[in-house]
Amino acid sequence: MQNKFRTASVFLLAVAGAGFCLSAQAASGPSLLSPAYQGQLESWLGEGSLKLDAIYTKSAGDTSLDFHKASDGKGRTFSVMEASNAAGQTWLVGGYNPQSWSSTDGMHVTMADSDRTAFLFNLTSGFMLPQLKQYFSGDGVGKDQTFNSANAGPTFGVGHDLYVPEDLTNGGSSYLYTYNRYGQPATGYSLLDGSVWQGANITYGAIQVFSISAIPEPATYALLLAGLGVLGVARRRKRALA
Repeated sequence: MQNKFRTASVFLLAVAGAGFCLSAQAASGPSLLSPAYQGQLESWLGEGSLKLDAIYTKSAGDTSLDFHKASDGKGRTFSVMEASNAAGQTWLVGGYNPQSWSSTDGMHVTMADSDRTAFLFNLTSGFMLPQLKQYFSGDGVGKDQTFNSANAGPTFGVGHDLYVPEDLTNGGSSYLYTYNRYGQPATGYSLLDGSVWQGANITYGAIQVFSISAIPEPATYALLLAGLGVLGVARRRKRALA
């Protein structure tokens, strides 16, 4: 009985270890986030080191339905995208969504300041734009966090502050209203280059969506390694007895 219990324990630890390794492998592909860019996002979020897994990477021919299939219901995320203006200049921009994406919810409205935790960012230029807080009781400016529609990619704000079209490529736009770096309304400027809005003239290249989770405590790593070690010892004993 004791041997059966020991074997079951070793098996569970080994499975957990294998799951951890597979998770790390799945997240190790090409990424838009360099270590420096990930560090910047971690600094802006303010929760220490994070584990970011790429749950969606745009492929040729993808539409908003592909984005939603991969991203809906997955909890909070960073959406990161290469965005070019009409002059062909390109920036790496995106946003932090503290709620799950959805194909059917429409606008996610956040009236309470405590819920207005989303932000937009321009990693190339090195700045972040927080979701605006209330200026008086019931203030509607800053309440419209994300727009959730089957016909749109990762889209933030009511303007829209950052809009990704159905084909995830042509006809995007940035009309800042819900988000602003100075904490005050400044309507109609672009997240990319700060220019006054001139229509849907943004073209998107690569797009990735990253799920966000805390890095396991050192004790968790130790448990996984211990499980693999015990499994190795058990195998050696089995061979010795054969």
